[in-house]
Parts: sequence; structure tokens; C-alpha cells
Amino acid sequence: MHCDSRGILRVLWLVAVVALVPSLSLADDAGKVLFDRKCAMCHGVDGVAKNMAAGSANLNDPEWQEANSAESIVTVITEGKGRMKGYDGRLTEAEIKQIADYVKTLK
Repeated sequence: MHCDSRGILRVLWLVAVVALVPSLSLADDAGKVLFDRKCAMCHGVDGVAKNMAAGSANLNDPEWQEANSAESIVTVITEGKGRMKGYDGRLTEAEIKQIADYVKTLK
């Protein structure tokens, strides 16, 4: 019997991709849930700052998205900025990363 290693590698690659897609979706969902609970009161559910939060960033603004990496968003969530208090000690590092990753999906 002849074994086609390229064929096996293709199947394994496809299985890995299919297995990864649901976990990415779950991470986005967790980030959205956390964002809705912790951030939306000032940044709005769609990332558009509410009037009461003058000076809050519009997180779905394309220029803002371009200028801010997920890593810089993690830093702001952790340490705070301006009137926004940091969430260090109130959220885990994983939760903060989930929120930052979700923020990067806002359009």
C-alpha cells in the first residue's frame, strides 16, 4: 500500500483549520460579552463614545483602529488613560486581551 504524505498533510491541515475556527469565534464572543459589561457604558455597544463620556475614543473609527494595535489597547485597558481607570487587578490578563481583540473587530 502506498501512502501519500502530501495528501495526509492536507487533511491534517484542513482538520486543524476547522478545529480552530470555532475557538476563534468563542474568543470573539467572550470579548464582546466583557466589552458589553465593562466598556459599553462609556464607549457604546458599537464602539461609538456616548455623550457622557466626553473625550472617550470612538473605537470603530478607521483612523483610530489604524493607529492602535491590540497591544496598545491592552495597555490602556490595564493602566487606564485620561478619565478611564485601569482594570489591572479587576480583570485577568486573558480577559483584557479578549476585550482588546474584540475592540479590533469593531468597524
